Amino acid sequence: MYALCWLLGLLGGAWFPPCLFLLAVLLLLDARLAPWRHPARALLALLLFAAGCLPARLLLTPSPAPAWHTAALADAPARERPRLCGRIRSVSGLPDDRLRILLEGVRPEGSPGASPLPGLVAWTWDEPVQRPLAGQTACLRAPLRPVHGQRNEGMQDWSLWWRAQGVHWRLWSRGDRAAAVFDGAGSRPGRWRQAALDSFSLALLPPSLRSAPAEERTGWLTAHQGQAALTALLFGDRQFLTRDTLDELAAASLLHSLALSGQHLALAGLLGLGLVLAAARLQPSLYLLRPRPSLSLLAACPPALLYLWLGNAPASLVRAACMLFCLTLSLFFLTGRKAGPFARLAPYLPHTTLDCLAAALTGICLVSPTAVFDTGLQLSALCLLAIGLALPVMRRLLPAPHETDDAPPSLSRFARCRALVRRLRHRAAQLLFLSLAIQLVLLPLNVLLFGNAGHWFFLNLPWLPVLGCFVLPAAACGLALSLCGLTDAAHALLSLAALPPQWLMDGLHMLTAQGMLVTPPLPRPHWAAIPGVLLCMAALARILSRSEGRLRLHGTGRPLAAGLLLLGGSLLLPPLSARLFPEIRLDMLDVGQAQALVLRVPGDGPGRTPLRLLIDGAGSFSKHFDAGRQLVAPVLLYTSLPRLHAVISSHPDLDHMGGLPYILRHFRVENFYDNGRPARGGQAELWNDLRRQFAAQPLARGDRLPLGDPAEGLVLEVLHPPRTDEQRWTGNDASLVLRLSRHGHGLLLLPGDAEKATLRELLASGQDLRAEVLVAPHHGSAGSFLPAFYAAVRPREVLVSCGFMNRFRYPSRQLRQWLARHDIPLRRTDEDGQLTVRWPVR
Repeated sequence: MYALCWLLGLLGGAWFPPCLFLLAVLLLLDARLAPWRHPARALLALLLFAAGCLPARLLLTPSPAPAWHTAALADAPARERPRLCGRIRSVSGLPDDRLRILLEGVRPEGSPGASPLPGLVAWTWDEPVQRPLAGQTACLRAPLRPVHGQRNEGMQDWSLWWRAQGVHWRLWSRGDRAAAVFDGAGSRPGRWRQAALDSFSLALLPPSLRSAPAEERTGWLTAHQGQAALTALLFGDRQFLTRDTLDELAAASLLHSLALSGQHLALAGLLGLGLVLAAARLQPSLYLLRPRPSLSLLAACPPALLYLWLGNAPASLVRAACMLFCLTLSLFFLTGRKAGPFARLAPYLPHTTLDCLAAALTGICLVSPTAVFDTGLQLSALCLLAIGLALPVMRRLLPAPHETDDAPPSLSRFARCRALVRRLRHRAAQLLFLSLAIQLVLLPLNVLLFGNAGHWFFLNLPWLPVLGCFVLPAAACGLALSLCGLTDAAHALLSLAALPPQWLMDGLHMLTAQGMLVTPPLPRPHWAAIPGVLLCMAALARILSRSEGRLRLHGTGRPLAAGLLLLGGSLLLPPLSARLFPEIRLDMLDVGQAQALVLRVPGDGPGRTPLRLLIDGAGSFSKHFDAGRQLVAPVLLYTSLPRLHAVISSHPDLDHMGGLPYILRHFRVENFYDNGRPARGGQAELWNDLRRQFAAQPLARGDRLPLGDPAEGLVLEVLHPPRTDEQRWTGNDASLVLRLSRHGHGLLLLPGDAEKATLRELLASGQDLRAEVLVAPHHGSAGSFLPAFYAAVRPREVLVSCGFMNRFRYPSRQLRQWLARHDIPLRRTDEDGQLTVRWPVR
């Protein structure tokens, strides 16, 4: 419990109010820490919380950068950017033929005396022309950016994840555009690991392609995802997997099987067992020193350390290795001789799965406190927590077969087969029970972070035994053969090992084609649902694991009640609050160099659900990123159902409508409005099909959309474009200009990407443009800055949606200076994240 207080303090370095609240819940639930009974213990718990919070906050705060870094930033002139040089710490493969290279000690080329950048630099290299080695020096020319993530309500800021890894800067490049040059032979471990990976990848290829160019070999592995999965399973390298494959595995709740974790260290356990059995054949008295389990675990530790190096030491594998070491240490001192200098340590050593998990997490976070923010470590720890809670329950509900089921040789062959079937059925039931427990514990976090409820978790039942009993051992043997120079034999074995993954991925692709694997949009819970589910599961596990004949609630009432309150409050309070305390609310989402707005207004009548309107849906030029699915939908689903009163597209440019196809197809949208213009470019056919499919209603000047309760007098007025002269108003100048008014008083003005011509026409039309809040036209560009327009609107604040360090340098210097002279606040998403404006309901 003290370790948990300290871990909560580490998390409090980033999320202080929630963690302080959870600490208070913990002190109230555990009688051993109750302040009114044991004030000294409660004080120690608070001190441990503070001892975790303060260092974590300091470690997450980046150090000041040297003065030279401003010339290398993305918004600096390209001609003046220096080439950057740094030492490669690690290289890992990412899906769709990408590499992630971590650089340390980065400084300008030719300036060895310059101060290096604090922290690590993560370089993402698309379509790399070669694979560098850890320990080499890399020099390249690419724009430098501080780590930055989208900050929206209910969404994780992934920049925190980067900072927890010690990464404070990022670089992007494609192909040979960065003109990267690598120097040095690399570190010896880096050379050895890369040699093993190259040898393994060569054995995967057919003989005819082993001497082919790198592009052909990469293309073959990309086309054969079964072989590509073997490098991910054995080395944790996903360079040859595709994003579609990973999405299908995630939708089927099987993506965890690619993460290097405890199932991979089972290989080390098998090797340790084999070594012990071989040694016992030569020296049977070995078992007089220690029992076989403790000797096997002790012999498995060196191979586990070797696998840590081979797998590049991800957080989940480090957690599994630490638990193995804790269990080995515990068994080594708890078994064998009962007397000796270490006998007194026995009561303090880990005895259960939860003990080993707590010891492993404490050890990891003592070495690296910010590791607690690693999502992989969090998911891995929750999986082990679920297993630790479920094992006692499983032993009671699914007891092991009786000894008579072991089928002695005197029984007939049919009886032995029946006994074997019963044992296999029992093992399958246990695996299914543990998988269900893991899914229940992970459910709120999976839905909150990834929008996946894991309803295909039962696929783990056939896949995990095949993976652990055949695929991984065969891949490890293939690696050993390839390292011995037996490439053809390794190829034959690896071709067999690749069949189950290939069959699995073919089956998932068929399910996706039939629409059965598509995860529907799910309401994302409040963060309080995570501890609520954990408390409920812990209380139920304690109740069901009682050995007595009847269930007893003694000692579980308070945890169960607290879990139900947290879970029920996280699900019921947000919608109840919106109904009991109605308001008019505008949210400008942080979607990079794009725009997406969510307008909430009170529903029609008391206690009615508020109406939500999505005005524009962001977009991205990246083929790997769907802004609607990954940015807009998660915000809309946070404690809400997938329903929208209306979707309004101001104009069909990619940065405003790129995310709308996903929203229209997966949300229940009552009305769909646009400006009536067709799209241009590569999205034209898709957009025109969507307009026909969802019966888009074009809006023009003079249209009025009443919203919500008529007593509030809320109207969304359309000020532009005119209904006539469509040939004149095209592109940005055809953007819908919308004004939200209440009984004629302007609350909000939304001009889309209107340029100066449109703004002049609005001024000339004589319409009332006044509004309390103005969304800057065209992201605050200089081409849309017209002082007379801003003076006519007379806003009390201006909002700008723009990307962090965007290449257009929005908002423009002219706009910033004019607003500063007139004392009008400017709020921007690249600096403040999601922007929210509220108007009280009268």
